[in-house]
Amino acid sequence: MDRFEARGKLWDAMDKEGLVIKVEDHVIRVPRSQRGGEIVEPLVSTQWFVKMKSLAEKAIGKMRGGDIVIEPQRFEKVYFNWLEYIRDSCVSPQLWWGHRSPVWYVEEHSREYIVARSDEEAAQIASEKYNGEAVTLKQETDVLDTWFSSGLWPFSTMGWPNEDAEDVKTFFPGSIMETGYDILFFWVARMIILSLWFTGEVPFHIVFLHGLIHDKHGRKMSKTVGNVIDLIDVVSSYGTDALCYTLLAGSTPGQGITLSNERIESNCNFANKLWNASRFIIGNLDKISDEERQELATVAISDFGQTDEV
Repeated sequence: MDRFEARGKLWDAMDKEGLVIKVEDHVIRVPRSQRGGEIVEPLVSTQWFVKMKSLAEKAIGKMRGGDIVIEPQRFEKVYFNWLEYIRDSCVSPQLWWGHRSPVWYVEEHSREYIVARSDEEAAQIASEKYNGEAVTLKQETDVLDTWFSSGLWPFSTMGWPNEDAEDVKTFFPGSIMETGYDILFFWVARMIILSLWFTGEVPFHIVFLHGLIHDKHGRKMSKTVGNVIDLIDVVSSYGTDALCYTLLAGSTPGQGITLSNERIESNCNFANKLWNASRFIIGNLDKISDEERQELATVAISDFGQTDEV
């Protein structure tokens, strides 16, 4: 029975028994699903959790010991704050896609379960545990949390658990991980935690964090919000040079960048000025002597060197 239909019947039953005191209207905020628009309500259910404290301590130790550095360094404080006050993590969302939880329930023995790598291994463990008793095993339908699954990425994509795989020996651990600062804890920290647990090594030695792209109002660009800019249209209107310059000029490690058509148009005008100035110089090079050309080249190289030093 649908929850709303059940509530209506429950209310009718209470009213029939004379249990209803009064009816009042209340204005409340009703949370809804981001995608489907359905009303979202708490539901008490059984979930799987991972104890995180001991795992986090290893990840903290590697960062403090210098095995891993974060650029910009100010984000190390964020990393430590997350891990030092970490709570046990729920790892069993009810999704259609993902790594299925490696748990098998024993239907003949309520609340008992077996953890195994495969159906065959689960059956073997059950046979030994219940002395050959014929039991029915049903695998958990929940999947691993997205971030715990993706946290396996540094080594699971290299042929692990075969530690002798050529890719594992060649590419793990890596040198640098470049990603957005907003998933420092959700992804980066979990990659470090899981790599230390399963392999005993850190997955990389440098974490380089870039910023996020925001709209002109300072909001993170999102397809759901609908405030994204179609880069194909941008290139068609202003050209690739203006777009690239806008992204580069506003890019600072770990710092967000505000992107708008107005800003790109302004840089497009600047690029046109550079183009026109360059075209003027190139078009008049044949009117000056070789000595003057050499002098111009010397000045240009000198100015470029000073700019580079700054």
